[in-house]
Amino acid sequence: MLWGLGTALRGLAVVAVMAAAMISPAHAQSWKASYQFSPGDSRDDAMQSIAHDVAASGLEIKLFPSASLLRPTDQWSALQHGSVDMIFTPADYLMERFPLLGALSLPGAVRSKEHAERLAGSPPMRELQRQFEAAGVIILTDTWLPGAFATRTKCVVAPADVQGLRARTIGKYMSEVWTAAGAIPVPATTSEALPVLVNSGLIDVANTSISTLLALKMEKKFACLTLPDDQGALWYLYETILVSKARFDALSEPQRRSLIAAAQKAQAGLKTATSLSLRRLAGSYLAAGVEVVTLDGETLADWHRLARRTAWKLFREQVPGGGDFLDRLQAVE
Repeated sequence: MLWGLGTALRGLAVVAVMAAAMISPAHAQSWKASYQFSPGDSRDDAMQSIAHDVAASGLEIKLFPSASLLRPTDQWSALQHGSVDMIFTPADYLMERFPLLGALSLPGAVRSKEHAERLAGSPPMRELQRQFEAAGVIILTDTWLPGAFATRTKCVVAPADVQGLRARTIGKYMSEVWTAAGAIPVPATTSEALPVLVNSGLIDVANTSISTLLALKMEKKFACLTLPDDQGALWYLYETILVSKARFDALSEPQRRSLIAAAQKAQAGLKTATSLSLRRLAGSYLAAGVEVVTLDGETLADWHRLARRTAWKLFREQVPGGGDFLDRLQAVE
């Protein structure tokens, strides 16, 4: 029996050596990944999942969450110049380089989570992918987060409810909508600024994605939370994991397959996490004694009509090819 056990152990050792040998030093890779999301955020979970799943292929991904390596607005340049190999970023940070991205967060341009999923493989999105690849970057995942807003004094549902309130906005197109509704826009591109704005009393409306509101854990600062309902959100935040094309091409074929499979798994996990985040966000605010309301279909349509007269019009006028791109997005049923 002992002899048989020893033989079995030696056999396992040989298998282990052979498996290790399959990952040759030439194919072993070490990457750096930077993103602003903190541990506990579903987006950090996605990056952790990818790093874990590709490790067996000889690709080590060192994760730098919570903007611990780079400021969010510096990540694109670092990716292009080779300082990092992977980033997870909201598309709004990249609109100066890719103006067409602005269409994705226009209120009403993405009508629902189902519409967002259909957009992912559509011709206009493939056009964006080609633009990114021409810049030396590959889009690895497509993630769409519904927007929501927490308010300090009263509930905001209809456009008329924001009259005179200071609302955090993301980009000039979002500012255009809130201004038309009678609010005072307070531009703040990165979510890092939100706690400062809230704690300093500089905004009345914290307008951001559901995941960011959940991660902030600032329920006691607000009087009301406005969430999307089943018919859709006021706007959607497009976030994507991007990798250097040069570094991707340098991977072995098994490593590329492993990375793609890991990204697809993470993307599916983020989709599930979005539904859970909505329920968790509502639950955490209710537990803190905060009123929670939703945008019904009729009110949502009012916001979207306002956006078409303002933000959509501005986008069509200011972005070369913007009108055609927006029409093509809308043609995706």
